[in-house]
Amino acid sequence: PLAYLPVPPVPTDGTITKTNLGNGNTQYVLTPGLFPNNLPAVQTGDVVIFQQASANSNGGIYYIDGGGFKDTGATIMMDPNTTGGITIYNNPNGNSSSEGINISGNSAGSVTLSALTSGPYAGILMWQNREATQGLSIAGSGSFNLTGTFYAANANLGVSGNGTAIIGSQYISRTLSLSGNGTVNINYTDNGTARKREVRLVE
Repeated sequence: PLAYLPVPPVPTDGTITKTNLGNGNTQYVLTPGLFPNNLPAVQTGDVVIFQQASANSNGGIYYIDGGGFKDTGATIMMDPNTTGGITIYNNPNGNSSSEGINISGNSAGSVTLSALTSGPYAGILMWQNREATQGLSIAGSGSFNLTGTFYAANANLGVSGNGTAIIGSQYISRTLSLSGNGTVNINYTDNGTARKREVRLVE
């Protein structure tokens, strides 16, 4: 599935704007673009705001070129002043598990993200390099609402739910691990899933 889809082109640099929230916590506002091994590891009390596709000319693509992304309980949200959704593309530079994507929520925070709504990558929320073997791990606890396709063609996708969580709309991975002691909803919708390839004859 999705083998026909070209890898997103490397965009211009994204930006990270930091605001001190006190008590050792930080708010990060990110714009779509290239992040070469420089995304922060975030934790409980931090806030991460992803600006959407309308923010700049990078098409809503967050291209993580090494370093991965790790969240242990931060609040992650979409910028309400922009539109169009996002796609996070993870391109590990080595074999270390630290270069994967690991998002873990807790009752003190919330995670709300949704995929691009238009263009060739519409419906894809998280996409990992097809050759990469790093695991993609999403552990829902507290308020979790993720809409879109998770695409990790050569890796394990781990999904765990505690409480009630909406974690994605479609899973495409080499292997899949499901666990947890709550309810995980996979909210399949046409707008939240990757576009199917259409082959037609034109006279």
